Amino acid sequence: MAHTNSPVQISEESSHLNKTIYVSLLSVLVGIVAGFGAVGFRYLIGFFHNLFFYGTFSFFYDSEVPFVSRWGLFVVLVPALGIALANWITEKWAPEAKGHGVPEVMVAVMEERGVIRPVVALVKSLASAITIGAGGSVGREGPIVQIGASFGSTLGQVLKLSPREVIILVGAGVAGSIGATFNAPIGGIIFAIELILPEYSIMTIMPLVISSTIATHVSLLILGNSPAFTLPMYQFVSTYELSFYLVLGVLAGFVSIGFISVLYKTEDFFDELPINSTVKALAGGALVGLIGYVLFRIFGEYYVYGVGYAFLTEVLANSVPIVLLLLVLLAAKIAANALTLAAGGSGGIFAPSLFLGAAVGAIVGLGVKSLFPELTACPSAYAIVGMAAVVAGTTGASLTAIIMIFEMTRNYEIMLPLMLSVVVAHFITAKFYRETIYTKKLTRRGIKIQLDKRIPIFRTVRVGDIMKTDLVSCNPASRVGEVSRVMHENGIGLMPVIHEGQVIGTISYEELFRSGCRKEESIKSLFARKEININLNSDLYEALNRMKKERSNLLVVTDVAAPAGFVTRNMIISSYLVKREGL
Repeated sequence: MAHTNSPVQISEESSHLNKTIYVSLLSVLVGIVAGFGAVGFRYLIGFFHNLFFYGTFSFFYDSEVPFVSRWGLFVVLVPALGIALANWITEKWAPEAKGHGVPEVMVAVMEERGVIRPVVALVKSLASAITIGAGGSVGREGPIVQIGASFGSTLGQVLKLSPREVIILVGAGVAGSIGATFNAPIGGIIFAIELILPEYSIMTIMPLVISSTIATHVSLLILGNSPAFTLPMYQFVSTYELSFYLVLGVLAGFVSIGFISVLYKTEDFFDELPINSTVKALAGGALVGLIGYVLFRIFGEYYVYGVGYAFLTEVLANSVPIVLLLLVLLAAKIAANALTLAAGGSGGIFAPSLFLGAAVGAIVGLGVKSLFPELTACPSAYAIVGMAAVVAGTTGASLTAIIMIFEMTRNYEIMLPLMLSVVVAHFITAKFYRETIYTKKLTRRGIKIQLDKRIPIFRTVRVGDIMKTDLVSCNPASRVGEVSRVMHENGIGLMPVIHEGQVIGTISYEELFRSGCRKEESIKSLFARKEININLNSDLYEALNRMKKERSNLLVVTDVAAPAGFVTRNMIISSYLVKREGL
């Protein structure tokens, strides 16, 4: 007999489809705003760039062309003033707008059910535009992501959508922002799936596709059909090159680790300085200005000021043929970016990652070209792949890096070396550092972000969030009759055994009944010794694994080794169902 869906199942499927269509229609508006936001933010950067470096009022600014400020030596003060102003703005109106941008969106999705304050978009736009326009060594992608995400969140809140639908609109804003910024709509979708959304399905992916398509088209209509920077035609000369790209992946992984380490060590150093935040901003900004000025005096360009796309254009055109210069710029960019963010500047790390990747790629390309000129392509080919490899190593968004570079080059020949270098760089970072530049910022604040989409809810809920504190326990000296009575009064069939503050096992009602012991005897020889304690900061996935290992339906939750409550398998399942319904 053929199986047919019940009326209830049909009604649920129809309701689910209607919700998907409704959210997808809303994502059209999100995409429009994300597209205009990306374009408007670029013009805002241009305004502050011209104001700070030339003293003129103009929105036109070509970030791919090197510039020379009219201020001479006093250009050192420009980043200092800009970063100090950006720091003051964020501290006063939206502290969460300080820094990268992407981690704040991640934590809003995982911890706040997609809720982002509307003021964040305005403050982030202004502070980041000032930072970048004044020469702060950061990218514009992180701020644009926060702008799109903030609008998606605000729209969902105004329309009183469910938390899951709000999160989807946040993801749609992110996808549209990245797609519009790089003229890479598929890359924007993958970025949102990899780093922002806690799970993916047709309901979550369709709004992302629509938003990214609309936002990218808006950007194309205003800025023209060109990527964020011009990429040359890629060439794959010989299969022997794959070994060189393997080396590039390894180097890119270690460069990513160095980049992340220097950034957060610099932030720690600035945080520990016993001086006013404005003084810190001025000092850090002045150091950024000094690095740029020294580079200008020696090499004729500031290089580290702003997003760094002028350097990318030169490297990709094979116009930087000196390994020593590339090594200097590699170190200078890491230092300038770390100083900008540690001093209080606002901006992203995506563009700096591209800068570093292009530099390390060009170094490898120049090296193998000099050693094996007949077997390898020009250095720019390695620079393209290096860009994706360092992005993957620093952000963990490996698929995004692969798809985005492929979209920009539109050349299938790049895929083999691109995938190889990206995967190797990702593994190197994961093996030797275990954090991405985004998750590191959050774990330092005690926030654990799980990017494994297979078990999103179990990985994002702490045991301490669902535990009960009315723990009923006994000790090895407790009498059989007393333990049996307490179990009966509390309606429980299992009780933890605690001795001198340490959880040492469990005793069940069944074990008491089968023992045949007299009521006045102790349970010392009856209880099962098990390690059923778990820290309150552990997630539900770890709790389930502990229960499976110890064959126990109960765990005692500890805080600094002392019992603080308990959690059961049924409590974990109930929590999962409640949160799933809420999403």
